Amino acid sequence: MRAEVEARSMQDVAREAIREYIEHHSRSDLIDGILDRELPRYAEALDRLAR
Repeated sequence: MRAEVEARSMQDVAREAIREYIEHHSRSDLIDGILDRELPRYAEALDRLAR
């Protein structure tokens, strides 16, 4: 088990896993929200650049 290998308690390993999950998903949700709001604003410019 990871806790044994790292000489940590199961609670510490679980807390770290939850913290990492929340941090990753919160950041992803934030970026997704920004992109949803801002991409339409630059859609025409992005379309021109793609040509």
